[in-house]
Amino acid sequence: MVSDSELIERLREFLLTSDLNTTTTAIVRRKLEEDFRIDLTEKKAFIRQQVDLFLQSQQENEKEEEEEREEEEAKNGKAEADGTDSEEDEGDEEEEQEEDVGRNAKKKKKKTANKDRKDNKRRGGGFTKLCSLSPQLQEFVGVAELSRTEVVKQLWAYIREKKLQDPENRRNIICDATLHTLFGVNSINMFQMNKVLSKHIWPLDEAGPAKSEQKEKQRKQEREEGSDELKPKEKKRKGSSGFLAPLPLSDALVRFIGTGESSLSRSDVVKRMWDYIKQNNLQDPADKRRIKCDEKLKELFEVDSFNGFTVPKLLTSHFIKAEQ
Repeated sequence: MVSDSELIERLREFLLTSDLNTTTTAIVRRKLEEDFRIDLTEKKAFIRQQVDLFLQSQQENEKEEEEEREEEEAKNGKAEADGTDSEEDEGDEEEEQEEDVGRNAKKKKKKTANKDRKDNKRRGGGFTKLCSLSPQLQEFVGVAELSRTEVVKQLWAYIREKKLQDPENRRNIICDATLHTLFGVNSINMFQMNKVLSKHIWPLDEAGPAKSEQKEKQRKQEREEGSDELKPKEKKRKGSSGFLAPLPLSDALVRFIGTGESSLSRSDVVKRMWDYIKQNNLQDPADKRRIKCDEKLKELFEVDSFNGFTVPKLLTSHFIKAEQ
């Protein structure tokens, strides 16, 4: 069994030697599957999160190098202005220059790699290809389409400009009104931020997260059903209805929704479910992925709590299949 730490180590090694102009998350996942000889389909979200963290760390390194360069330039400028000519100062300067040789060599290597990445960004593709943005993210960045890496870069530039990192733990971001509109919370961990941000960034050929979820669920359903369970025409008809077609709801779900509607699409029900969870503050403050059930949810799902990712699965039994 491969551990998450082993996956992360190999993922970062691969990305450090890859052309980010052409590399995609799918390519990364296939490479990891090939190296470890395992199926990582269930790790898609985890791999995407680690890719985001890698891209973010690269931008952090670029920022640190830029700050160090500015400090060195300021220091050199001050030394020239002072005009110190003593032998002791000259000796100190020579020692500093010798100590900087190794660091400068490393920085030069990183600078070259960063320049290649910037050239890749201008060309577009892979992690740097243009994506569609949610209305909230469009309002934040001012454009309708932007690459994921550029979105993350602008977001961190805003965080630093507004000094929104918690002084006691710089991994935590204190959300002002603008970020609260985007993330829906008062504070957020930098690792969680990447995950939430993904909900606002979609491939150009998709209308949003609902369509992505629909395609993934449809593929999973087709795999589970198998190629021989339905006749070709029946399978095509069922697949074409997708998750946007209205389906009959169980009596319990009709009572929960409370609008009198007896049929709704899967995506509509999931959306209403999340609206209910957020309106009633049912997410665990310590872990937003955990949902603490109130009486209505306990009656519907018969559990005290559940993981947010399992909402579609929990709802499955409440959709009544049409008779064939």
